Amino acid sequence: MREEWVIPSVVILTTVFVITATIHLGATTLPGSCWQPKAGAETVTLDLGSVHHLRAVYIFLRDANRTKFDLYAAVTPDKWRKIYSYDNMERVHFCSWDKITPGNRDARYLRLRFSNDSTGKIGEILVISRSNRRIPVENIEGKNASSLIDEQNYTQITAAEGAYFDEMYFVRTAYEYLHFKEPYEWTHPPLGKLIIAAGILIFGMNPFGWRFIGVLAAAAMIPLIFILSARMFRSNMAGLFAAALLSFDFMHFSLARLATGEIYIALFSLLSFFFAFEYLYKREPKSLFLSIVSFGLCFSTKWTAMFTLISVLTLLILCNKRTNRRLFHDWQFVVAGLLVSAAIYLASYIPSLLAGGGHSLIDVFKLQFYMFGYHAGIKATHPFSSPWWSWQLMLKPLWLYINTLNGEVATIVLMGNPAIWWGSIPALAFIVAQISRGRWRDDHKLLFVAIPFFLLWLPYALITRILFIYHFVADVPFMILAITYCMMRIRNDRLRWIAMTGFLILAIALFVIFFPVISGYPVASSYTESLKWLPGWRF
Repeated sequence: MREEWVIPSVVILTTVFVITATIHLGATTLPGSCWQPKAGAETVTLDLGSVHHLRAVYIFLRDANRTKFDLYAAVTPDKWRKIYSYDNMERVHFCSWDKITPGNRDARYLRLRFSNDSTGKIGEILVISRSNRRIPVENIEGKNASSLIDEQNYTQITAAEGAYFDEMYFVRTAYEYLHFKEPYEWTHPPLGKLIIAAGILIFGMNPFGWRFIGVLAAAAMIPLIFILSARMFRSNMAGLFAAALLSFDFMHFSLARLATGEIYIALFSLLSFFFAFEYLYKREPKSLFLSIVSFGLCFSTKWTAMFTLISVLTLLILCNKRTNRRLFHDWQFVVAGLLVSAAIYLASYIPSLLAGGGHSLIDVFKLQFYMFGYHAGIKATHPFSSPWWSWQLMLKPLWLYINTLNGEVATIVLMGNPAIWWGSIPALAFIVAQISRGRWRDDHKLLFVAIPFFLLWLPYALITRILFIYHFVADVPFMILAITYCMMRIRNDRLRWIAMTGFLILAIALFVIFFPVISGYPVASSYTESLKWLPGWRF
């Protein structure tokens, strides 16, 4: 490939990814005015003007306080019937829309009778007809209740309009950090939530604000894997091939648009391996330091980063032995990196220390034991958890979100691009076969693909708590590198170019086909049904 085409190609790939990932990413505003029940039971009555056949009632929950009420319906104001009992304490909600489906009901009037202990803020109430149209509210009765119907400019509710899945925990905690409140989510280190808080600070308290930095983090991985692959295989074509595959991987795309910690784990993990590669083959000790610091950033997001450190150190030991360089010669850079990592980890708890509870460093130290105890003792189940061995096969993707609309469905599933994930299986098998024959002594790339892939994955076999396919996210770059390795083994230049182009076209075609179900873009339910290729694919 001509040198002058390389940088523009990477820039175009990254730009296309950012633009695509920003489509239907998230609303830039949320319902602003809120209504909150006062002390004692309160009642709010909505008059729809005429009798309508109800399909759903949406309520926007602005905070995580308790919202509990009984919902009544009536055709005439003298005959009320209770049709639903609602309590948001049954599951966590924060800055999100909750859908109430009371069944097929004809009603002109709706009444919400709040319990004494209901103190949550409600931003808006939407009433939807059977034809999936918003029913205008002609009148509302209740003290200061007009704010419940003053922002009725919603035509449909999707994941773009509020928090969903584990965003409920991470966004709530990010908001609490910004307001120096006691953090709700404490089972993971704070860095990922602090990054989300930074997005909220820059772009506002809205879905776009808490998601956009994740898109930028995912985009940063594209030039990063390009440089790593280009240097590893000494080919700009290999670099562009790997960067393009990452750009069109489903999990990379979906996690970029989900305000949790996984996309930051993927970025920091890849950074750690990138600098480890630089250290091994450019012999610059500062790269060793940066590799350990990148691990520190990853560890400050989730403890599973320990698998990254184990993989990096294993690579350094084996590859240093091969090149007659001994790791202990640069031990001071390892120690310095670990010290900086420890400082980053402690610094990430500063917002917690400044919270209203008046915590100390002793409390932070104790919290680490509580975190370990929580994860070691968790007995929770989840209908879309999956065992570690099934992830690459994609036997059970993680269903994140669904809302049925008028003849359409908005749904999001977390899975990989079949071309990449299934295509990497024979590629990795070939690499393992090469290593077993001792070829790794002459080809360091075999180790640099296989060791991270297996050491980032196999330790999950020892974990007894429920696991999800997103735990596999740090392995995605190494599946891509495995495919790239096999492509570069094709000796004939023309055949290699044809193979790479064909594989990339397949990956892009699958991305386009599956785009609605990995982005939450509304489409006909028949279309989503046609994409359920395996029995465990539910979305």
